[in-house]
Amino acid sequence: MRSLFGFGKAEETPASPNASEKAANDAQTAAGDSEPAIPPVFDCAVSDGPLQEIKALSADEQQVLERIKAEIPELIADLPPIDEEAKKFVDETVPLDIEGWLTDECIARYVRARKGVYDDTKKALRKSIEWRAATRPHALRPDVVEIESRTGKMYFNGFDKLSRPVIYMYNHRQNTKEPDNQIRWVVYTLELCIRHMRPGVEKVTLAIDTTNWGFSNSVSIGTAKKFLDILSNHYPERLGRAVVFVPPKLFVGFYSLVSPFIDPVTKAKVAFVKPNDPAPAQSENSNSPWIAVEECFARDSLEKDCYGNWAFQYNHQVYWKAVEDEFAQAKAALLDKQN
Repeated sequence: MRSLFGFGKAEETPASPNASEKAANDAQTAAGDSEPAIPPVFDCAVSDGPLQEIKALSADEQQVLERIKAEIPELIADLPPIDEEAKKFVDETVPLDIEGWLTDECIARYVRARKGVYDDTKKALRKSIEWRAATRPHALRPDVVEIESRTGKMYFNGFDKLSRPVIYMYNHRQNTKEPDNQIRWVVYTLELCIRHMRPGVEKVTLAIDTTNWGFSNSVSIGTAKKFLDILSNHYPERLGRAVVFVPPKLFVGFYSLVSPFIDPVTKAKVAFVKPNDPAPAQSENSNSPWIAVEECFARDSLEKDCYGNWAFQYNHQVYWKAVEDEFAQAKAALLDKQN
């Protein structure tokens, strides 16, 4: 069985692409563009626009946070060494910097995710600290995951209306079958997004194109489950919105069947969009996942391949140069901080 989700300044373009235009765009992405490639956008422009409101901790939750802060020396003591398997994939010269990761905002996300229960929060934090020490997700080498990015099936590029980093997923561009490396690319992308979040931003937005969706180009249930486990255990409170563009009827039907069993908080983050249709009428108590694209994205900041007006075309050579440069800069910043 396969999963439903796969991995993978603007010009004035008045119309969104239809299916045939998108097929041509995808072919151009794979073959390379004769026009000068537009580089990816990793840095959010300073804006007076709104940010997603971060839920304030209750008085009891704040007490849990303060109690855990007092126990940080205990939390970060006796950490495991880098796992022997992980050494194959990481740059061991990148400092761990657990103290820099363990900010008030980080602790607050774990407090909220664990419903303010002290023991659960402390246990979850220690688990993530040990995971980061053993696997060094922030130090994954670009060359290890480069193959996962060659077709532009999934990548970080730009920001939504609330300044959240946008991860584009074009599952029909799937090009690999090795699940562990697919997971590494997801983790690498999350770490990249987090490094480029503005102050006050804690979440990412997924823009999932399902125009050419099919079981044959989706990742397995096992891989999807492993990804969700990593997301919930080690990146809690990091998903802002998952926007599914033009979902096929089979997809919508399956979602209708499983949605009653999805946690209400998670379900509220899933949205369906038909970009060329009028904004759906929503009653005050509507639980419909259908939204207007403008609720989450500015059209001029949304890729043309995802029904926006931004003429960005994925070019692997250009994108990967930006990834390698960013990794070198992030490493240098951590080394400077250590010294």
